Amino acid sequence: MKSGKLENSLINLRKATDRFAEALQEAQSSIVMDATIQWFEFTYELMWKTLKIFLEDIHGIRAVSPRLVFKEAYALSIIEQEDIFLEMIQSRNLLSHTYNEEQAEQIYKKCPLYLSAINDLYQRISVS
Repeated sequence: MKSGKLENSLINLRKATDRFAEALQEAQSSIVMDATIQWFEFTYELMWKTLKIFLEDIHGIRAVSPRLVFKEAYALSIIEQEDIFLEMIQSRNLLSHTYNEEQAEQIYKKCPLYLSAINDLYQRISVS
């Protein structure tokens, strides 16, 4: 059974993914790229924390880091492509430690793939 904390987290994740998708639909410019990357970072944080709550509430599994959360979710077949989620960790870490325009552009190009994976995850955990 879903806790109120999980329900609230799922609602916030849905809102964030909607805004992330909205940013990706805009014509590319430096401002749009920056906004999209910000929405990726925000959505990523909500996503892994929501999945952490899901694992605790539904499966009784405590995982304390994004990497452990994704590995547990993969082991339970909640996510199918673990490599994409592990790549998101790397992208998020690159963005948080330094701003490099070339790296930012490479990550921006991966955002549609990331959004798709996050949406798939959302569908799986919101119906459980």
